[in-house]
Amino acid sequence: MLRFRNTVWLAILSLAALYCPYSTAEKVSYDELNNGDIITVTLDQLLPTQAVLSYDREYARLSRYKDNLKHMYNDLCQINGAKGVKKWGEESQPTDPSSYTCSDKPGTHTDALNTVVVGPKKGSLYLTKGHHLFSTFWDMPNGGTSVPVTVRVTHNLFGSGEDFWPEMSNDQEVWLYDSKGEKIKANDLPEYIGQKQLKHDKYLSLVHFLNGISYSPPVKKSKDNKANSDSLIPFLELHWALEVRKHMKVSDYNLNEPDEYAAALAEAATVMVDLPDDAVIGQSTLTAKEMGKFSQVDSKALAALINDKTSSFNHALAYRLAKKEKSTPKRLLEEEAAAKEKSQSSEATNDSEQPQSN
Repeated sequence: MLRFRNTVWLAILSLAALYCPYSTAEKVSYDELNNGDIITVTLDQLLPTQAVLSYDREYARLSRYKDNLKHMYNDLCQINGAKGVKKWGEESQPTDPSSYTCSDKPGTHTDALNTVVVGPKKGSLYLTKGHHLFSTFWDMPNGGTSVPVTVRVTHNLFGSGEDFWPEMSNDQEVWLYDSKGEKIKANDLPEYIGQKQLKHDKYLSLVHFLNGISYSPPVKKSKDNKANSDSLIPFLELHWALEVRKHMKVSDYNLNEPDEYAAALAEAATVMVDLPDDAVIGQSTLTAKEMGKFSQVDSKALAALINDKTSSFNHALAYRLAKKEKSTPKRLLEEEAAAKEKSQSSEATNDSEQPQSN
């Protein structure tokens, strides 16, 4: 069905290309697109090249959007290569680009654009960068499948047939592991982005939050020699997640409990810095040192992440807890609260019965 919709959208794009400011590529037929062409598509036209997400990374953004919708429009403008939001109002909708104004025209800042590869079949576009933010736009209450986004074509593999996936793998543009860290086949990839199909890799969430605490990815430099957010290493966080999985069990922690989530982060950070510098990480060919491993945990940065109520960690946790409360029957929440209170009372009693040392 998705591929049928893609074909329909091709026809629509062909009609709109002459006057739509969001379509900057001269060629709108996917098989005619060249490397570097910029096009605007809707989210349901994009096929994922990975099967997992860090849900908490998405929750952090959704929490900020809930607090202030300006963050959402700012992200929309930035991800579309239009710098930041200039004007928006209560009537603005992310599905309608004409309802808000960005500082620049979409596609102006090409380095900010996410990327796609033209697939071997007509009407197929594979997303190779931007799964988390685009999934956020898909999953947010006022978003969905029809949110338009501007992307840049990196390769056109139309007509490549059975060579498509081997070439994607060779170019490190597909991640074939599931949320359990097990190898999958290309045919097992989801049909669309968003949390309904992309599964939560909890280890990926740990690694995401630990950026700047136990490791720091090597990054690209822009033309003005400033670092941007793009890692030089494909799937760096995913490789780290595979590695951390080997050395700890995230299932030992209840990630809905702030203290337990914090403890899980502390263990994961320790796991990472304790690895030998020459240890090969995940399924990469790179060592821990080459993947940005720190020699020790930055305890001040970890404490700030956990204690700062405005941190991405606490935004994600707040959204996670609100989501749980909304979906859990009141009776179960009351039983859970009572059990927790009883456990804390028992611990306090045991502490008071301990003999005091002189």
